[in-house]
Amino acid sequence: MINLRLFAAFWAVLLATSGAVVPTYGQGRVTTEVSTDVSRELHRAELAWRSGGSLLEAKARVDRVLARHPDHAGARRLRAHVLLGMGKPADALVDARRAVELAGDAEALLLVAEAARLDGREAEARAALDRVSGQAVNDAALHVRLAWNAAELGWLDRAEAFARIALRQDPALPGGYVQLARIFIAQNERDAAASVLVRGLTLGVLDARTIEADEALRPLLQHPDVAALLR
Repeated sequence: MINLRLFAAFWAVLLATSGAVVPTYGQGRVTTEVSTDVSRELHRAELAWRSGGSLLEAKARVDRVLARHPDHAGARRLRAHVLLGMGKPADALVDARRAVELAGDAEALLLVAEAARLDGREAEARAALDRVSGQAVNDAALHVRLAWNAAELGWLDRAEAFARIALRQDPALPGGYVQLARIFIAQNERDAAASVLVRGLTLGVLDARTIEADEALRPLLQHPDVAALLR
């Protein structure tokens, strides 16, 4: 089972590195317009969710939309996000599954994977990740989160593939370097992990504080290649 505090800390580090690191995939899809009122309500719900401090408001707003439009895929996705943020993966999984039925997009499948994993349904989580890997998705932040989920499932080869795609799609995304380095550490490839950090540091995407803040990456500050760059 995932350590929820570690998960929160991981995304907090990414947010501190760049305001664009918080996954922004699906922003347009979340607010798919059924009517002006629905679009406005979902937009306000999304803002409340992304603030991180107004999950109850976000859920209330999405609940109102779904009471009128139960087959609104964007609202289902958004409520799954909110429910995950509230620590309710079983409830989130219900909405995520319905979003997949309605839309079948990569974001909905990611939500199924994450909710299923947190709810102890490993086979379903792996199946959802497998479906995502068969889609052509140009979204680096989404791939970082896919990598995180695959790594939490112990599916390190798939996690590495997702993280590499993230970096290829957006070399300026700090989360890609952090996640790929963490995966290499899990694979006992310390030199490879250091090489990823050196690349991020050289490009100015990472800094020493980002590495120091991550418990898994912190020991790499003593790696000769990383230490030499930070002198």
